[in-house]
Amino acid sequence: MGAHREADLLTMHPRKFGRVVCQFVGTSLGDVVDMSAGGMRVSAAAAAPVKVDDVVQLKLVGISEVVFVRCRVAWVKESAGKQGWTARLKRLVGGTRREIGLEFFELTPEARRVIGEIGAAAGKNETIRPDIERFREQAA
Repeated sequence: MGAHREADLLTMHPRKFGRVVCQFVGTSLGDVVDMSAGGMRVSAAAAAPVKVDDVVQLKLVGISEVVFVRCRVAWVKESAGKQGWTARLKRLVGGTRREIGLEFFELTPEARRVIGEIGAAAGKNETIRPDIERFREQAA
């Protein structure tokens, strides 16, 4: 395996699951930026009341249904730390955001299925927005 052994590669890349970039996927905390079988990164309002090691239950809007998922907050990062006029403008209009890393646990079979559907659609670079909008209209 070249210069690196498998153990070395696992140390260099500790991520257990591949992740996919998500668009138009939301939770009750904020918009999903990316997701894997083990967790997700969410962009939330700066005032989102969470801290590392909190356990939260979130509503996740999937392609065909809404499910609740339990997550542990793995990390929280302020995402408005960039300099320049766009960052200043965001701060002025209250648009500062936080990125929150969430680790799934105690997932129900339904939640696993919905997460799998989202991952499969995003992994194929499919747009899921029309399906989500149709589902939301039917649920209203």
